[in-house]
Amino acid sequence: MKLNTYLWNKKISMAGTLFLIICIYMMGFAFKADLQYQHALVFLILLCGFVSLCFDYFRRKLFYDEMLAILSQLEEKYLIIEMIDKPGFPDGDIILDILYETNKAMKERINSMELSVTEFKEYLEMWIHEVKVPLSSLDLMNYNESTDLKGQKKQIDKLKQYVDQILFYARADAPEKDYLMKRCNLNKLVNNVVKEQKDLILGNKISIVKDDLDIDVISDSKWLEFIIGQIVNNSIKYIIVKMHEDKTVKGSISFGVKRTDEMVILSIKDNGIGINEKDLQRVFDKSFTGENGRKTTASTGMGLYICKKLCDKLGHMIEVRSNEGEFTEIKISFGKDKYYEFR
Repeated sequence: MKLNTYLWNKKISMAGTLFLIICIYMMGFAFKADLQYQHALVFLILLCGFVSLCFDYFRRKLFYDEMLAILSQLEEKYLIIEMIDKPGFPDGDIILDILYETNKAMKERINSMELSVTEFKEYLEMWIHEVKVPLSSLDLMNYNESTDLKGQKKQIDKLKQYVDQILFYARADAPEKDYLMKRCNLNKLVNNVVKEQKDLILGNKISIVKDDLDIDVISDSKWLEFIIGQIVNNSIKYIIVKMHEDKTVKGSISFGVKRTDEMVILSIKDNGIGINEKDLQRVFDKSFTGENGRKTTASTGMGLYICKKLCDKLGHMIEVRSNEGEFTEIKISFGKDKYYEFR
């Protein structure tokens, strides 16, 4: 800390001291006080002010010089907060508290980002293993010069699903950069999903039941269509498992809507193998497959996790209920927004 900088910052208090001295001489002249007494009083004020300035200056200089010296020697500059002592003057203590809180917030942010990167890396590794399966199948078909177009399309559809899943997973942490909230028609979105999944639905003779879906909700159509698609894909997957276990089962997926004063609730219900009660509370956890995951090699445990993450970002509530061996029902709740009702 330079002396001239310090004195310049003290200009107001020094000007106040000068004004006080002038007042002393003026009052002394008005009351005809002894001049030597006035000189002594002014000298005492100047002496106290000088000593106070010197003490304050050297105390601050010692603290800031030590801080700068330590900072210049540190490779990780953020560790400065751990290396310096309390300065003992109010504004220095405030600066130290600000540095501490800033450092704490930075560490929390870094830890959060590191966790996010680690999670994405783990998912990416798992995704690569999953995507290798349809790629290998297509490669084998190509090697054998297969003309099984249905088989090839099935593997291509799997690849598309995996690509969509990792794309939405990557964007889930910042959907505000890629989403637009507006009115979306549920019937249209469900029709798009059913059309996209028609080969699986028709190939496995799964019936689709829709009940009065012609209603608008406030969401992003692209994100919501992906969420519904993931749920439907899960339903198909576990309906197929049940149909293989019991040849008499006819698979079905039903879509319904419930309206309340505050929200619209979309229900997607299947008659698949259901979910074990002990797994029900964890179906939205990352990479959780549970008991049902062991019944199919196509289960990564990421589909519903991504759906929950996207619903949270979009302000929708998603919940699940199920009876093992009977059904699974997933509900998505959309809040009503008066602003959009007349647009």
